[in-house]
Amino acid sequence: MTVMTLDELQTKTTAVFTPRGLIRITGESRLDLLDRMSTNRVKQLGAGQGTATILTSDIGRIIDRLLVYAADDHIWLVTGPNNGENIIRYLMRFVFFNDDFHMANQSADRQVLGVYGGASTAVFTTLALLNSDDDLALHQWQAVQLGDLTATLHRTDPIGGASYFLIVPAAQSTEWQSQLTAAGAQAIDNETYQRLRVQAGLPQLGAEMSLDFIPLETNLWDDVSFNKGCYIGQEIIARMESRGRLAKKLVQFRLPSSAAPTAGSDILADGKAVGMLTSVAGAYALGYVKTAMLTDLPQLTTSDNQPLNITQIFERPEPETT
Repeated sequence: MTVMTLDELQTKTTAVFTPRGLIRITGESRLDLLDRMSTNRVKQLGAGQGTATILTSDIGRIIDRLLVYAADDHIWLVTGPNNGENIIRYLMRFVFFNDDFHMANQSADRQVLGVYGGASTAVFTTLALLNSDDDLALHQWQAVQLGDLTATLHRTDPIGGASYFLIVPAAQSTEWQSQLTAAGAQAIDNETYQRLRVQAGLPQLGAEMSLDFIPLETNLWDDVSFNKGCYIGQEIIARMESRGRLAKKLVQFRLPSSAAPTAGSDILADGKAVGMLTSVAGAYALGYVKTAMLTDLPQLTTSDNQPLNITQIFERPEPETT
C-alpha cells in the first residue's frame, strides 16, 4: 500500500479506479424530472455543464449524491459506489406515463478513474487534454481523445488540489491508466484513497451519506437550492435551514497512534454516547456529533476511552461576497 498524506498530495497526482454507478438518461423530461426529485437546480444545465444534487427521502435523509453531466441530447448520472441499479429502480417509481425519460445502466460498460492532487492538471496538459486549471470549472466536463482512446473528462470535488474524473470505455481502461501513469500520475489502491478522502473531509455513500443523515448535517450545502421549488424531502431540509438548527454535524478527528476504533462505534463525552464514527482511515476519522456538544468542546473519546481530537467541524460555508 502507498502511504500518502493530503499535504504530500498537494504536489503530486494519484489515479484510482472508483466503482461509481453510471447511468445514461435520454428523453425530453430528463432534466425536469430530476429537478423535481432532487435538492439542486438541474433544469438549466446546458451541454458541457454539470452539478451535484442529492436524492432525499420524504423526511430529508440522503439516498445518494448524484453528479449530473448534461450533453446535447442526454445526461449522465454518476452515483455512489456500486449504486447505479438501485438509483434506476428508485427513479422509475416516479416516472409517469407522459414522461419522456429513459435510463440505461452503463456501469459495466464504462469505468470512472479518479485523478487527484495538486499536479493533476499537469498530467492532462502533458497529454494535451487540458491547457490549464481554468479549462473546466467544478462539475464542467468535455469529451477528450488521445489517439484511438476516447473518454470524457470532468472536474470533480477536490482532494489535495484540482481533481478530475476520467470516464472511459471499460475496454480502454487499462490503456488509459497506462497513459496517466506515463504522464506522471501515481496509481493508488482503495485503502490509500480512503485515507486521502477522510483527510479531505469528503463524504461517501454508505458512510457519511445514508438514510441516517440530512444533507445539511453532512455539510453538502452547495448541493441544495433553497429557492428552486418543491422536491422530495424539501420541507424538512427547508425547515432546518430556516431555523438554523442541526441535530448533529460532521466532524473530522485526528486519532492517537494507540487508537484503533472502527466505523460505526460510538463517540463518547463523559461516558455518554454523543455521536458515531462513520469512517476511520489511518490517523484520521470522520463522524457525527450532536451539535449541542460542540459548543463547549468537551473531551471526546472512543468507546475504549481513547481521545478523539477534533481537527475540523464542518460548518455552512460563508456566502461569497462580490
